[in-house]
Order: sequence, then structure tokens, then C-alpha cells
Amino acid sequence: ACAQFKSYIDWLLTVPLLMIEFYLILSAVTKVPSGVFWRLLGGTVVMLSFGYAGEVGLMNAKVAFFPSMAAWFFIIWEIFKGEASRINAGLANIHVQKAYKYMLILVTVGWAIYPSLRAS
Repeated sequence: ACAQFKSYIDWLLTVPLLMIEFYLILSAVTKVPSGVFWRLLGGTVVMLSFGYAGEVGLMNAKVAFFPSMAAWFFIIWEIFKGEASRINAGLANIHVQKAYKYMLILVTVGWAIYPSLRAS
């Protein structure tokens, strides 16, 4: 349980910061509604909370898996098709669009392969 706790302490810092980066990158060049920030942050909190609860036995792991994955899919939807994505698509700044694209890849691929790494 101690190892899981240490992992989640790290994730409680790094995962929300990564989501906030989407907001900050867009905010550097245009006005972004605060709802984008709160949806991304809220999605990460829900994802991590249920993941932690399932991993340490506060909830049945199979039951906790579903809301955690739903939050992950919500985050993926927001950054690919939601308001954050639409704002990025409307920007003329190619550097911001490129940074946004690299973050999309990191979140999608990095977070998708993580469960297989934990299982081994």
C-alpha cells in the first residue's frame, strides 16, 4: 500500500499539472474560458481518486475501474473534441498547435500503456 500511495502522491502533482498545461498553453495566446481549466482538473481528480480507491482496496477494483476510465475518456474527449480542442484548432500560432499536438500524444499513448506496465 505504501508504494501505491507514493505513486499516487506523484500523480496528484504531475497529472493535474499536465492537464493545466493544456489550459496554460492556450491561455498564452488567446482568452480561454475557465470552464476548460475546471473540466480538465476535475477529470483528473475523478480519475485519480477512483484509481487509488480501487488499487488500495477502498473500493472493489473492478467497480472503481469504470468511473476512473470514464474520467479518462472525458479528458481525452475534451482535449480532442471538446472546447480546448476547438480553441486550439482556431489558433493561428503554429507553435502552440504543435505543442498541443505533442501533449495529446503524451496523454493518449502514455496513459494508455500505463496499465500494462503496472501489470508486469
